Amino acid sequence: MGQAKNRGSLSDRVALAQKKSIELTEPHELYRIQMVEVKRRFRVAAKILDSKEPLTGDVDIDNECVFMQVRRIIELITFSAIASDQQRYQRKRELEAERDTRDNGDYTTDWNAPQILKRLNKISHLFLPRALGQMTVQPDGTKHFDHALTGLTTHSRLIEIYQSANGYAHTPNPFKENQIETDKDKRATARLTLQKDLAWLRAVIWNHAKFGLSWKPEDDPTQPAESETAWLIHLEDESTDQVTMALATAT
Repeated sequence: MGQAKNRGSLSDRVALAQKKSIELTEPHELYRIQMVEVKRRFRVAAKILDSKEPLTGDVDIDNECVFMQVRRIIELITFSAIASDQQRYQRKRELEAERDTRDNGDYTTDWNAPQILKRLNKISHLFLPRALGQMTVQPDGTKHFDHALTGLTTHSRLIEIYQSANGYAHTPNPFKENQIETDKDKRATARLTLQKDLAWLRAVIWNHAKFGLSWKPEDDPTQPAESETAWLIHLEDESTDQVTMALATAT
């Protein structure tokens, strides 16, 4: 009998299958899947914050759980922002690796949201979701979006919220000067911070447009380019996983 080929461990085969699945997924569909995950995080956050009694039995731990959801929401927004400019971002990472031998240049292993946001800001002025505000349907069937009160999303604001959430996700060093008092003050304002940050994120993401730039393999990813694609996204009712997406050509 012939010797069986080494197919690798089960975890390796699962990881390879998942990678192939992602590669075969259309960019807009990958984006929509990420938005479904965003809705799930908002749903959990609302359940905890709206509860009359702490679901964990401790309001501070409840808050910490919600801060984790805030962090996940920003990570989802960050990774999904790559989808419409995936090749541009990939080339940006390859060029960075050419300048720094310590950088493997593999964008599929990137994990630090603030760093990704800073890179994206250098390759596209349209990489973040653009809030559209509330959608209303006109008598003739035309869909109209009010101007969002939040203005344009900024990568610096997302990083600020992310770092704030991180401050609640990690245990502070009690030996730092005045740390006990600082931690007490943070706990006292945690719920207000959560409500403010989640309201801002929801206003940005619930009805938004996502633009992608034109790209050719010989292009410099850091140079300006015309917008080519536009995805209009509506996250629908929070109690469901439904996400509506319209695909268009940007003009």
